[in-house]
Amino acid sequence: MSDLTQTDEIALAKLEPILLRAKVETPVVTSFGTIPERAVLLVRAEDRDGAVGWGEVFGNFPMHGAENRAHLIRDYIAPVALAETWHSPAAAFAAMTRKTHIMTLQSGEPGSFAQAIAGVDIALWDLAARKAGAPLWRFFGGKRDAVPTYASGLNPSGFEDIVARKLAEGYNAFKIKIGFGREVDFAALTTMREMIGERALMTDVNQGWDLATAKDNWAPYSDFGLRWIEEPLPADRPISEWQALAAQPGSPIAAGENLLGDAQFDAHIEANVFGVVQPDMCKWGGFTKTLPLAKRIVAAGLTYCPHFLAGPIGVMSAAHCLAVAGGDGVLEIDANANPIRERLTGGLPGIENGIMSLPEAPGLGVEPDTAQLKEFAVN
Repeated sequence: MSDLTQTDEIALAKLEPILLRAKVETPVVTSFGTIPERAVLLVRAEDRDGAVGWGEVFGNFPMHGAENRAHLIRDYIAPVALAETWHSPAAAFAAMTRKTHIMTLQSGEPGSFAQAIAGVDIALWDLAARKAGAPLWRFFGGKRDAVPTYASGLNPSGFEDIVARKLAEGYNAFKIKIGFGREVDFAALTTMREMIGERALMTDVNQGWDLATAKDNWAPYSDFGLRWIEEPLPADRPISEWQALAAQPGSPIAAGENLLGDAQFDAHIEANVFGVVQPDMCKWGGFTKTLPLAKRIVAAGLTYCPHFLAGPIGVMSAAHCLAVAGGDGVLEIDANANPIRERLTGGLPGIENGIMSLPEAPGLGVEPDTAQLKEFAVN
């Protein structure tokens, strides 16, 4: 089934957010701040037949943003989703978006509502595919049952043990955070190159440079043989700045996790400023919007690489979307310790020579363990 407009009818009986938190010894460090603990916000959708689907909402930052999104689902989005019988998750997505639009304006929180709706959308598509008895990649008409991966989220120091472990686990591509000044950045990149050899290496500035700094840095950073330099500029900078940076020789630009809506994505795709486009389907769009966008990215001759850095439901959602979209993109998998991701569903599928095989089980192919939910739950 490749048509997003029609599935078997969905009549929900329950829709609930489930917030999980876990302490970690080493915070995730970015150029804009740190993430001192790991949060995962799940969505559980149950229909009137007792079938269940799972989704995940972006919850990395700010630290207690996940609580806000949980309240939005419980108080404003669930009543919309429970009010009707839907002919597809896409119809529910449209209604949830339309009926909360004024709330997003009144609260000044379009991103928060978009993230909450995205998680619900993922849960509804998981539910629909489970009822159809098909893994999501096949349910959407995909042909690939495996995707290439990379180990992501590496801090600018103290990453050596993680990289060694991930190499042993079968990863052959890595991304490290930069934007801390050339001395720190170059030391990290030099060590990374020594450890991984000619394997693919990417970097993430996390919106940490202005245009002048980015242009000055582009050639010397590109000399490290980078597959891409991610989010060198703040996401809201005008397209003219992205065009000026894209004209620099060197590594391709990657960005997109902080764009919101079809219009923003399509404007950047048309301007041809990103070599790699990185929508985060748990931040905006779910499957309903992200899968068609991913296909537009690939059709434009660009690389679709889903962004994600939290729990296993979100990782597997991105994996299915990438498998269906095609192209030469790679799946982002956070390399940092996260007991929720590692234990909630029994771990992610194994990596062999950089490739992760997708489950044949219906829907996402994974679901949370009840005991783990209780251990990490925030009441």
